[in-house]
Amino acid sequence: MISEQRNPVDVALEIWPGLRDGNNLEDLSDLDILLGSQGTPTAYGSSEGISATFGGFTESVLPAVTLPTGETTSSLEEAQLLCHIIVTRTLMSAGLLVDRRVQEAMGQAYANTWCVKGDYNTTPLVLSASLWLIALDSQNHSDTPLLIDWTASLYENSLIWDTDYRLFSHYDIKERALDWAIHVSHENERHRGCSRWNIIEPLLRIDDERADLAVTNFLNQLDEGGENISARYIIERSRIAKLT
Repeated sequence: MISEQRNPVDVALEIWPGLRDGNNLEDLSDLDILLGSQGTPTAYGSSEGISATFGGFTESVLPAVTLPTGETTSSLEEAQLLCHIIVTRTLMSAGLLVDRRVQEAMGQAYANTWCVKGDYNTTPLVLSASLWLIALDSQNHSDTPLLIDWTASLYENSLIWDTDYRLFSHYDIKERALDWAIHVSHENERHRGCSRWNIIEPLLRIDDERADLAVTNFLNQLDEGGENISARYIIERSRIAKLT
């Protein structure tokens, strides 16, 4: 059950920096809060039959998410999917990918990002977060099929998903994601609503020449203009810049 005091997405964002940087988690009960949010009513797609996604907030909380780099979600659907990915990456970084619940969660994250047909059906902010799952997936080079449950009514929409093709491997996802990263790395407008730094950081952890090329292209971009962000967000973007 989700804690009334601490929302899963807040817990995930709080413990993420330490896990991201390779530190041990002192309070393992935080991970239980995250696991306990799977399949809750606020989780992405729960009303359309998806049961493996993580909910990020309680019904009493305004469904918007602001990242440490300053971007804020602009719709309920974007916030729900971003929350699911943020919780999933945190659990993966803590070493829980061996658990079937986390494997299914990763599969659902991919199904709603890189597995759609045609143009991607979500925002650059969500897609950039999903790059972390690829960076944290030790099998991202493997042709092993992903654990994706396609039985939810959501996936019967043939305008978004190919209902005759349901088999995706870890490698397939990596290929699609890197193609997208290369594409958006050429122009700020292609990743509107998401700073280049949010895309760069997970790419730095993906061992692939195209990831390196995309990072180089991003570094050649000018900073996004017209942003009036606070000092704390600038500091976070500076932290990522120092990694390059």
